[in-house]
Amino acid sequence: MRLIKTLSVLAILSLGLFFIFKPKESKATDIKKNVETAKTIEEKKPTLPTTMYIKELTSARESIDGKPSFPLIIGTEVKILEDEDQWIKISNSDNTGWVERSVLINEKLEDKEIFHTKKVLKDVVKEIKTKDKDGNEVITKKTLKEYVDEKTSIKELYDLGDVQFSPITKNSYPNNPKIDAKAIYISLYGLRHLTSNTNNYIELAKKSNINAFVIDIKDDHGWTLFPSNVAKNALGEHYKKSRYTNEQITNLIKKLKENNIYLIGRISTFKDTAYAENHPKDAILDKRKSTTYQSRDKVKWISAYDRNNWFYNIELSKEAADLGFNEILFDYVRFPDQVRSLDRKKLLDYRNNYNETKPEAIQRFLKYAHDELSKKEVYISASIFGQIGVSNTDEHIGQHWESISVVADYVNPMSYPSHFAPGTFGYKVPDANPYGIMKKYAIRVNKRDANLENPAIVVMWIQSFSAPWVKGHIRYGAKEVKAQIKGLKEEGLEGYLVWNAASRYFWDAFKEDKK
Repeated sequence: MRLIKTLSVLAILSLGLFFIFKPKESKATDIKKNVETAKTIEEKKPTLPTTMYIKELTSARESIDGKPSFPLIIGTEVKILEDEDQWIKISNSDNTGWVERSVLINEKLEDKEIFHTKKVLKDVVKEIKTKDKDGNEVITKKTLKEYVDEKTSIKELYDLGDVQFSPITKNSYPNNPKIDAKAIYISLYGLRHLTSNTNNYIELAKKSNINAFVIDIKDDHGWTLFPSNVAKNALGEHYKKSRYTNEQITNLIKKLKENNIYLIGRISTFKDTAYAENHPKDAILDKRKSTTYQSRDKVKWISAYDRNNWFYNIELSKEAADLGFNEILFDYVRFPDQVRSLDRKKLLDYRNNYNETKPEAIQRFLKYAHDELSKKEVYISASIFGQIGVSNTDEHIGQHWESISVVADYVNPMSYPSHFAPGTFGYKVPDANPYGIMKKYAIRVNKRDANLENPAIVVMWIQSFSAPWVKGHIRYGAKEVKAQIKGLKEEGLEGYLVWNAASRYFWDAFKEDKK
């Protein structure tokens, strides 16, 4: 027995000495193994054909995950140049860039079309019956000019360009589920009340049906909610330091989310004085004065065509997403209004490097935003003029209903009764009919969305202010706010965003809506 134990110990010691003094593999051997492993992985990766097609609207990138560049629409043929796992280098005509592997397909697809009928003057052959002198019927054919109904693609009919109507993937994220947001708007100025009375706001929300806040991330002056490295690098001397620290904003967001407040970050997208002043070559040029175009309120505009402007707004949005915002709302996601005369005279230079229509540029920006922010499991929404829901065109600002609805998670029409012209929906004074305007508007936009397979969820802005500039206006209070909510709910629209520029609200308006 003692002999067996002794032999066992010697065996264990021998085994240990073997591993201690085992010769180490050379560095060259390690390198060889790594090369062989990489080769095996490369062999497993499917080889792409030399030519492929784009399966959904996208923008090529200058580099892997870099700035956006030229647009690529459904069915575009591209040549494959390099394969870097999830990113593929492609060329199309004279353009070269990178796209994600997921947008490529082997077969050519056609985009979905939407048709409207229009009256077209055409030659129509008519049979004319007469009788000869003997009373016999005589039939003669005559070609006449006559207006007839003809089905026409709305892209052509309303000069939209190559906007896309095929559905895109819109996810709902387990850690950020979609909700019927019932939100109040809080401006950068109004935020001081929220930060100093956070518990009070939370209690008011709990006692009502308010479950979300819309908070400014960037206003139209270009000022930001939080100290932003993106803004600081982009704006230089025009960067205005936030009055809040990142720690203050982080703590505020944490507390609001702990109390089930859904957070929507609002960005003034292309109306941005600070960025325009620091990047005049990316802004709209007013040729009358050789200066950056500014609207009547003296705020400057950057161009929605310019990819640098796209990149800046989305990088800023990503910072907000990292802070904890559930959704990014793009306001002023359009071209300036009231410039038709200037455009006819070609007095504005929009820096349109890719010869795009206005609707194309807005849709492509929002698709780029959706692509980038979905990686962070954050939703995107777009605020649009109320008129866009009742107009078949883009109203010369680049906002077209179906073009936006197909690429956004949410669409937010600014359907304030005070903003509609007399006679809209049959009302002499729309401002005096908050219930009727909202109800009829909801009916109209629901019909528009029926044209699409996967439209955006409609969450309308409602009016919580009086409009004394409107002839025949009424004073708005809790009753008028409730009336708008009622009109929306009756047509299946549960969510809403409440607008008051001073961030002052009639909280009683939301109590009866409490479920």
